[in-house]
Amino acid sequence: MPATISSAKPSVAKPWLKHYDPADLKAEMPVCSLYTYLYEQNKEHLDDVAILYFDQHIRYGTLFDSAQEAARAYTAHGIGEGDVVVFVCATTPEIVYSFYGMDLIGAVPNMVDPRYSPEGIREYIEEVDAKMVVTLTPLYDKVKEAVEGTGVEKILCISPAESLPGFKRFLYSVANPDHSKGDGMAIAWREFLASADKDLPLPEIEDKAHKACIIVHTGGTTGASKAVMLSDHNLNSLAFQIGHCRLKFHRGQRFLDVMPPFIAYGFGYGIHLPLVSGVTTVIIPELDPKQLAKLMLNYRAEHMAGVPSHFQFIINDKRMRNQDLSFLVNCCAGGDAISVPAELAVNEFFKEHYCPNPLTKGYGMTELSALACACMGSINKPGSVGIPLVNTTVGIFDPDTGEELPIGENGEICVSGPTMMLGYYGNEAETKNVIRRHADGLDWVHTGDIGSMDEDGFVFIHGRIKRLIIRYDGFKVFPPLIENVVEKHPAVQVCAAVAAPDKTKPQGQLPFVHIVLKSDTSESPEQVQQEVANMCAKELPEYVQPAFYAFRDSMPYTPIGKIDYRTLESLSA
Repeated sequence: MPATISSAKPSVAKPWLKHYDPADLKAEMPVCSLYTYLYEQNKEHLDDVAILYFDQHIRYGTLFDSAQEAARAYTAHGIGEGDVVVFVCATTPEIVYSFYGMDLIGAVPNMVDPRYSPEGIREYIEEVDAKMVVTLTPLYDKVKEAVEGTGVEKILCISPAESLPGFKRFLYSVANPDHSKGDGMAIAWREFLASADKDLPLPEIEDKAHKACIIVHTGGTTGASKAVMLSDHNLNSLAFQIGHCRLKFHRGQRFLDVMPPFIAYGFGYGIHLPLVSGVTTVIIPELDPKQLAKLMLNYRAEHMAGVPSHFQFIINDKRMRNQDLSFLVNCCAGGDAISVPAELAVNEFFKEHYCPNPLTKGYGMTELSALACACMGSINKPGSVGIPLVNTTVGIFDPDTGEELPIGENGEICVSGPTMMLGYYGNEAETKNVIRRHADGLDWVHTGDIGSMDEDGFVFIHGRIKRLIIRYDGFKVFPPLIENVVEKHPAVQVCAAVAAPDKTKPQGQLPFVHIVLKSDTSESPEQVQQEVANMCAKELPEYVQPAFYAFRDSMPYTPIGKIDYRTLESLSA
């Protein structure tokens, strides 16, 4: 727990800086594009392996050539500076080439979770007025339905086997028919590249560092989905700061990337960070958590990032018995808080299996490019989420008065630093609600989380201002998304979605919907539940689906007339 209370304010005292080496405090962050940073870090190591995709070794030289080839192909199809292209995909080498290729021409990938319904994907397409969608061939039918009635002119279809040798590609195509073939709207990856002018000079983008390079989606305090615009400088700063802490990444190491590309944690930490560090990124396009132990033992990667539940699968896997995991330098758990008992159990497992460091915990949000604080090797306290990154400032503020609170006191965690998003796409009002300029003249991200900082600079999370349901796999469910669908039913008077424990997993929560029916309805609760479940299945992503329903005569309310969500949560346990 936090140390003694002090009169010092965290953002002034910055007690976390004592944990950093002086050289790291003086290091200057790069101000350039993602591609430029990647190239400058690796231009003398073009034969080093950048990506390991199944058994295919893709070298940095190939990565740069392929990114430039992709840039020219996107240009040939009318994509240029400021254009937004929707990506509905998992991670493959071609997605990485596209990401850096679009960075070269100033275009912006809008990353969409492929688990969304066609209607949900269509909303993201219309939000940015996209003319092109990039997807994988198994997802083509869903994407084709999603683009109906939109301005999309082309769907770029990439086979997950595209980077594999010819025979393996053939076997994949036999087992997985490509429904996009013969469709005039679809274009295959190789056809797409062949359309490019190989001699076309790439454009010079003015001040590329401070323009959007990616859009990733999140929920806000109201639960409405928002498109977070992150810049080249945001993601470069994330990689730079992690590179200047005690989680030293070294050329020649491997990074096991099991996180999806449509979250900042996935692309910023799982792809860009290791690549600019000269570390081989092992791409796992579709993860079965039950196979994590096998993947770790097969690839023997020094680094890995996942959500807390991943580590429960690892420590309980029989394949890990008597294994020497001394190769494992850094395992990072993000996306959700890990309980102290679970953290201690993982660290005991690591110790028994000769891992040199305890679990690396992190804290952040999409609006901060995924990470603001981290535990770093021996710089760790059970229950904390670590110390701020070297160029990041954390303060604890009174949510009502806006005044910064002293070290040791509880308040809203606010963060200022170079990983702060540009803003929400098309939503200036909500941007101003989350990023606020304080009396010190700095812009601060208001996280909505309640916590404190101790005198050693460690941050502790104690609760949330906003309502949030966090699944076992780290995905966040915002209750209003569910409530907005359920209350469309004509028999529903009022409903509230709250968190219930996921008793089938080591940790995590599931949505529990409490419903009050209208007094004059003739429908039974059982009938309404079935109809509501059908509505949710059609209109919501699979990971947002309610797991439980309860029908009540009335809702509990607070003294000021708001629904008492805490009481409902206690009734849902």
